[in-house]
Amino acid sequence: MTGNEKKFKALVADFVTTTADLGGTIDPEVVATELHQRIQFIAAQIGVTEATVLRNYMDDHWGRDMARQAYRQIQERDAHIDAEPDRQLPLHAVGRLIAALGQALLYSTVNNAATDPANRFNTKEASEAVTGLGLALTSYPADGSMVTVGGNILAWAKDALTIFRDNLRQQRWSSCPCDEDCGRHETDTAVLRALSEDLLLLP
Repeated sequence: MTGNEKKFKALVADFVTTTADLGGTIDPEVVATELHQRIQFIAAQIGVTEATVLRNYMDDHWGRDMARQAYRQIQERDAHIDAEPDRQLPLHAVGRLIAALGQALLYSTVNNAATDPANRFNTKEASEAVTGLGLALTSYPADGSMVTVGGNILAWAKDALTIFRDNLRQQRWSSCPCDEDCGRHETDTAVLRALSEDLLLLP
């Protein structure tokens, strides 16, 4: 094993260990993918080889520092989501958001999330958003036209649908990631068009 390979593995291991020390868990493969993408980006920006970047530009403390930074970002995001106020949405908006999240989960499953950079799409939160929106419908008064939706549910829905839209726009995700002309481009275009409209329903 070369020195660079040892350093790469050490940086990944430091990230995983520090994350565990902070009370979290993360797949080493996710960390390795993120680190490799970062090295590729730096190499392209400054015009050197990836080996040179890893050897000369990646600090030995990268794994520990990045794990702590990621933890802080998660804490800040969770605090932001918890502070989101509940809102009232028309019934048709709730229905459309449920349908859109269903498509996001479908695409994530079909594409195995393999082409989503650093696995940003959070299947758990998207599923929680679907559940929360569905539960909001169960409290719908027979004589009303609005339902109250939790702020955290709306935040999860917006994050999931925004990432879904971005993956569609960049053609990283498809309704059918095969090599055949199966009409997937027309389907993906239609879904993207509808999804863009759905996102306008969210605050």
